[in-house]
Amino acid sequence: LTRESDEKTLYEKDIGNGIEIVKRDNSYFMIYDAGEICDRMEEIQITEDEVVLAQKSSMDAYNIIIKYQNEMMFGNSKQA
Repeated sequence: LTRESDEKTLYEKDIGNGIEIVKRDNSYFMIYDAGEICDRMEEIQITEDEVVLAQKSSMDAYNIIIKYQNEMMFGNSKQA
């Protein structure tokens, strides 16, 4: 699927619960509503493996979002 307003979007998948996955310039992005009272759309870059996982269930997609939110708040937990 392509977005009419963004010709560079090569792939778009609505996986439910307000979560979409798009591919632009050979990178995948998850777009989700991070707002509490009003809509606030956030976008995070994800891996191709995470694209596959996110499409399995909305809980898997949510876990990916939480992982990236934690990394943004607390730093990369994979540091030695």
